[in-house]
Amino acid sequence: MRKSCNRAIGIFLIGVLILTSCKPIDESIVLFNGQDLDGWVNYGEELWYVDNGELICESGPKAQYGYLTTKKFYDDFELTLEFKQEANGDSGVFFRSTVEGTLVNGWQVEVAPPGLHTGGIYESYGRGWLIQPDPEKDKALKMGDWNEMKIRAVGSSITTWLNGMEMIDIEDDKIGEGKGAIALQIHDGGGIKVRWRNIRLTSLNETKAGISEWQYLFDGINTDGWRAYNGDVLPPQWFIEDGALTFDTDLKLESEFEGGKDIIYSAEEFDNFELYMEWKLPPGGNTGIFYHLKEGYDEPPDVSPEYQLLDDLQWEAINNATLEEWQKTGADYAMYPADTTQKIIKSAGEWNTSKILFTPELVEHWLNGKKIVSFVPW
Repeated sequence: MRKSCNRAIGIFLIGVLILTSCKPIDESIVLFNGQDLDGWVNYGEELWYVDNGELICESGPKAQYGYLTTKKFYDDFELTLEFKQEANGDSGVFFRSTVEGTLVNGWQVEVAPPGLHTGGIYESYGRGWLIQPDPEKDKALKMGDWNEMKIRAVGSSITTWLNGMEMIDIEDDKIGEGKGAIALQIHDGGGIKVRWRNIRLTSLNETKAGISEWQYLFDGINTDGWRAYNGDVLPPQWFIEDGALTFDTDLKLESEFEGGKDIIYSAEEFDNFELYMEWKLPPGGNTGIFYHLKEGYDEPPDVSPEYQLLDDLQWEAINNATLEEWQKTGADYAMYPADTTQKIIKSAGEWNTSKILFTPELVEHWLNGKKIVSFVPW
C-alpha cells in the first residue's frame, strides 16, 4: 500500500468512505482512554459518559437502543474488554458494524443477564441468532461483578471467550465480507446500566506492506480533506445529512451558481489501496467514484477510471433511453462491464456497499459482497 505523489481519489457519491493506509499501528490499541469519549461516536439519545476511569452506558429518558461506535473500522482483530452489569445489564459488543440513526447493521457478541446467551453471536436486522453458547457455559458470567470478554475475528472465523472460557466458535461467509466499526450497545426498555473498562484491540491485518489499519476518508461528522476538483473549497451542493455525505440536486440547478460539482479527497494521496463505502441513490440517480485522479483537466473522466454508480433498475425508464452494460453500476465506465451473473443491486433509497481493490497486478470492483469486475491496470 504505497502512497503516490501525484494521484488522489476523486469522489462524487452519497455514503461513507474508508481506505486502508500503510501507516503502521501499535501492536495493541487502547480504544477507551479512561478520560473522555475521544475516538467514539454516539448514536441515539441514551447516556454515555466517563466516571472514575470507566465508560458508563445508561438508559436515557426515551429508553431506546443506543450505540457508541469507534470512528475507525477494524477488520481482523483480537478485542479484549471488561464489563460490569448493573441493573438489567442488557447490552452487547458489535463488530464490523455500521449505524444509521439507531439502526445497526452487523454482528453482536451478546452481553446479557444470566440465561440470555452472553458470548453468542446475533445478526441485527438479518438472520437473528447465528450461534448461542452451550447452556452450561453460562456459569462463566459473573452478574454484578467485573467480567473479561475476548473476541477474535479473522476473516469468516469468529471466536469469543468469557472469563477465560471459550463460548462460541463459528465460520460464516457473510461475516467474512463485513466491514465496520466496534460498537457498544445499550438495549431498549429502560433501567439498564453497564460499566466498561480496559478496552483494547490488537489488529491482525497483515499485508505485503506490513500491518495496516482502516482510516476514514469521511467520518460522518465533517468534510475535512474534501474540496472541488480543480478547486480550493467544497462546492455548496455537498453537505452532511444524517451522517452521510450528500449532494443537493436543487442547488445543482441554481443557474446563478458557478463552480464544479465533482469533489476529491485531497488531504492524502494513495497508490495501492482498498476502498470501501456505503451509498444509496434517489430514483434515476447517476454518479461515480474516480480513483488515481489527476487535476488540471476539464473533467475527471478525461483522465481517471470510474467505478460507475447508477440506479440501474429505474434509470432507463425515467430517461426513456437504453444503456450499455459498461454504463451501469459497478462497471469500470466505458472500459469493463460488470459481471451480471454476480451483480446484486438494491432499489433506489436502499444502502449498497462497494469496494475497490487496486494493486499493480490487478484491479477489482465489488458490489454488495460480490466481485463483479477484474482487470489488469494501466
